[in-house]
Amino acid sequence: MSKVQQQKFKYKAIRIRQTNSGDWLVLFAASAIEIDMWAGVPQKKKIGTQETTGFQREENKKRIKEIADFYRNENNIIQNPLLCALRQPDWTKVKFEPSGENNSSSDAIQHGFLTVITEPLEELSLLQLLKRVKANLEHRVPGLVENQPSDSFVRELKQRAEIQNSIQKDIDESSDEQEISEELDSDDNVGIAFSEESHIEDFWQEVAAYISVLEEINDTFRGETFLDYSKDALISFLRPIVVVDGQHRLRAAITSAKELVRGDSYKDSIEEALFNEGVAPEEAQRKIEAEAARKLPVSLLMNNDPAEQVFQFVVVNQKATPIKPALLGTIVSTSLSSEELGRVADRLESAGIKLEESRAVTFLVRYPSSPFFNLVERGLTSDTKDRLKWNVLADLVKIFRDLKGGKLFHENVDYADKWKRDYLPISKIVEKWEAEGCESAPEYWRKLDGSWRDVFISFWSVVRDKLADKDNDQAWHYWGKPKQSNIFNKTSLIILTADFFQYLCERRIGIDSAEQIPILVDEWLKGVNTNYFNQDWDLHGVKKDVPGIRKRWSKEWLEYRKDPVRLPRKNVYRLPLS
Repeated sequence: MSKVQQQKFKYKAIRIRQTNSGDWLVLFAASAIEIDMWAGVPQKKKIGTQETTGFQREENKKRIKEIADFYRNENNIIQNPLLCALRQPDWTKVKFEPSGENNSSSDAIQHGFLTVITEPLEELSLLQLLKRVKANLEHRVPGLVENQPSDSFVRELKQRAEIQNSIQKDIDESSDEQEISEELDSDDNVGIAFSEESHIEDFWQEVAAYISVLEEINDTFRGETFLDYSKDALISFLRPIVVVDGQHRLRAAITSAKELVRGDSYKDSIEEALFNEGVAPEEAQRKIEAEAARKLPVSLLMNNDPAEQVFQFVVVNQKATPIKPALLGTIVSTSLSSEELGRVADRLESAGIKLEESRAVTFLVRYPSSPFFNLVERGLTSDTKDRLKWNVLADLVKIFRDLKGGKLFHENVDYADKWKRDYLPISKIVEKWEAEGCESAPEYWRKLDGSWRDVFISFWSVVRDKLADKDNDQAWHYWGKPKQSNIFNKTSLIILTADFFQYLCERRIGIDSAEQIPILVDEWLKGVNTNYFNQDWDLHGVKKDVPGIRKRWSKEWLEYRKDPVRLPRKNVYRLPLS
């Protein structure tokens, strides 16, 4: 394929530097259609079984329609600018040039022109786009250049492709089924399957594997999509400018322009472009749409650091329309490499973003050996219903990690805090705290990958295997479905946590290693009926997370666990305890 022709856009602009050490902000306006040609929206969403490394929320079609309806009245304006930043490593394609003799290099406000150079990425093949994504990842994490794609993953992709081709061949043999196939092929939701890992290495592995497979079939493959990857999804990650905030305003303006141009009043303009100017139909359509589209204000941060872009997005949205905790945690934990995240960690914490908590929870949600793997909401529209709330797992993490909040609901003693004061210091699991350069045993314990995490995973794995059923989703003690399950819900999980620390305090036990946890849990649950939670507690119309019910469940569990002779009456769990 010959090299695609670059496109050049030039706009009158003003650049401002708010502080002597801050980055330049360039303010200008551009047609929404043109913006869409040089700006991408890196969305955080799940497609298939994978998750993108973007940070923008997914498009809300209802919101786009509402804004597009608002735009139909030409007197209506939205003053907020689109917030944008530079794509790494394409920042050299975006340049501000001061104009006139009145501008001094030391001026904090300068007039000039902004030039954006891009190319029609749509003309590149899927393989070429994948190679560019791979190169960008290697620019962010240089060590990736030395890596090789996983042979096992390459084989898996080939097998999936063979199955897909076999299915397609069968479909092609039937005209009726062909219509169904065409509907599936036109599905706008087909996209790129980015890895959910917070580190970029895993995503690189996936991209490299897809490249390896496509290179083998490059002579025969001309498709727009291959398995989970689509050109559209890749292109949004390759534009020279990133839309940090304002994607719905942009998308609504584009929608409004396209609807406007379809009207009779623009037919003559399109015909004139086709016949008098001699341009191709698609180019004529785009030219008229660009002229008809709203000119949107843009605030462009002249910074190409992905960490800064995530920081700007999170802070801007927390101050305006707060991001739900689940999506916030997903964004800050899975959009950047560890090195990139480190550059803005302190600033995120200072802005009120609980970064360490988010990273701790995200690890437990995506780590395959975690008993909470894929069972907690992520804030993505693809989340299955009835998952455990993000903040519930965050509460459990806080008890184990900070050793605070381990109270039985019908008592006032914080057993986690008591255990930290009395028995953590004598626990061999933290005996290396001084050698590791920590100021105290609790600091060593609560590190992001500290001792607490192995203890947490081991504890809940054993509890799940003893007291719950992870396979039968109709069981009352199913490890999932918080609304239905008697055990997999906030109230029961916190009771079990607090009671375990109560047991450790009562027996004056420290923890020597994570391997000791199964033994401790066995002793803690000695004599307990493993079907304790597998009963119909007649909870219809009862809210589990209210004070009276929490106290009742807490009292019933503790008394039974200490003397497990007879299970409590089934109907007692719906009776609030004052």
